[in-house]
Amino acid sequence: MSQTVIFKNVTKKYKMYNKNSEKLLDIVFPDGYGEDFYALQNISFTAEKGDVIGIIGVNGAGKSTLSNLITGVIPPTSGEMEIKGQASLIAIASGLDNKLTGRENIELKCLMLGFNKAEIRELMPEIIEFADIGKFIDQPVKSYSSGMKSRLGFAISVNIDPDVLVIDEALSVGDQTFADKCLDKMNEFKEKGKTIFFISHSIGQVKKFCQKALWLEAGEVRAYGAIGEIVPMYERFLKEFKAMSKEDQKNFKQLVLEKRSKLREQESQTLELNEQDEKIPRKQTRTNRKRNKGIIRLAKRIIVSLIVFTGLLGGAAYAVKSGLFPDMKSTDKSDETDREELAQKQQAEEINDKTIEEPDIRYINVEKANIRTQPDINSQSNGMAVFGEGYLIQDLQQETPNSVEWLKITDKEGREGWISSKIVTLIPDEINGQEVSDKIDELIGFIPALSEAIPMLGKQKGEEEPFNYTEYKYQNDKVSEFTILVSDSSEYELVNAIGEPQLRFGNILLYHGSDYDFIITIGDGGLINTLTVANQPS
Repeated sequence: MSQTVIFKNVTKKYKMYNKNSEKLLDIVFPDGYGEDFYALQNISFTAEKGDVIGIIGVNGAGKSTLSNLITGVIPPTSGEMEIKGQASLIAIASGLDNKLTGRENIELKCLMLGFNKAEIRELMPEIIEFADIGKFIDQPVKSYSSGMKSRLGFAISVNIDPDVLVIDEALSVGDQTFADKCLDKMNEFKEKGKTIFFISHSIGQVKKFCQKALWLEAGEVRAYGAIGEIVPMYERFLKEFKAMSKEDQKNFKQLVLEKRSKLREQESQTLELNEQDEKIPRKQTRTNRKRNKGIIRLAKRIIVSLIVFTGLLGGAAYAVKSGLFPDMKSTDKSDETDREELAQKQQAEEINDKTIEEPDIRYINVEKANIRTQPDINSQSNGMAVFGEGYLIQDLQQETPNSVEWLKITDKEGREGWISSKIVTLIPDEINGQEVSDKIDELIGFIPALSEAIPMLGKQKGEEEPFNYTEYKYQNDKVSEFTILVSDSSEYELVNAIGEPQLRFGNILLYHGSDYDFIITIGDGGLINTLTVANQPS
């Protein structure tokens, strides 16, 4: 079999900065500011023609970075990679222009891929039929839900018949019918001998569709091989991690973070060795050469520093003279140091959070679903889950012979039960909850304001404030969520202010925030009907 994708010691490095000013200073003084972060390091593997490879790993392991490298979206920092044939990336809204309509996006993307006008006219009906988004095909993409964007992106990519197909969480949104339709199309590609990379948090889908698995951990290849060998190892890892204490999990995150920066030390050592092993030109001693390099480097820095200082001094003089800063006061250096240390600490915590798998929380993506007493479709129902509810996944089990993946949860009443993986969605990305709250307050302007109502979450029953038009729900006698009647502002205004929801079912929208979940229902007239703010499961 011929090799279609070859990676040899591929590394991708990014720079992280504590503040925006460091980005400018890093341009002026290369390698003087910013901290290196290795999204991927020393990745080596080969894919054969006809391989279907599931890329698995916890959040922040480097899966999306790898998909972007394979499809040429980003270049590697170092290493060798070879892709034989055309590669296409399918991700939510990948390559779509929000200002253009769906039809215009199809034409634009096909033109960029080298198709002429006649070929695009021939492809257009097939793409539109596969996307199945109706009249929205002639509406701007910015008005699409995430599921509609995924439909359009998938339809364009699969109908241009690429040699290498990379699917990055594109089936995590939308309905199950479309997901099945996509899997059927992918099976056609498999039969044609295409190379497919499938990135998904659904282990059930990976087992069902893939032949091989590439397990990434901390930006490195942890294991690569047959699906039946790698996936059980990964599942054991997840189970062991979830069984750790919070302190052990924190220590593990720290070790992973150190891994993401260790290559930097190796590279600096290699550079030093290379400098030492360079041949010394004739008529120039090693000492003289080092001295000359140091003088040149120092001269450059002095010149650049003088230019920057002169610019800053002139700008400051103009600002003072024009009265832009009439109330300028001296700042305590110790306060600046404290703020910088706090910013560094917060950034490190954010990287830690992205480096390792968060608790496996999935959200109901259908209007209503039964919670079963056993991982069996014929078992008794002991509860009901509704759209937008999040559940912490405690265990999973495969039902035979139906091949249904069942997830163990604890419902809102504290009872254990099982739900099918087909009716839940993992939402890997969260939005800033405080920003959403502020924008909703500005948009709707109702009483109570969210800044007053959100602090009621977690309060003991009877201690919460009784706001008008507000209904509380409780779990273990504590406020777990509240719903406010709104009847104001339109869905269009909401999406323009906040952006597209991460999950949608009909007229119900879910925004998954960093601290809370916001569930919004739209009435028949297009106005916001209710707003529910709920604690996230833990």
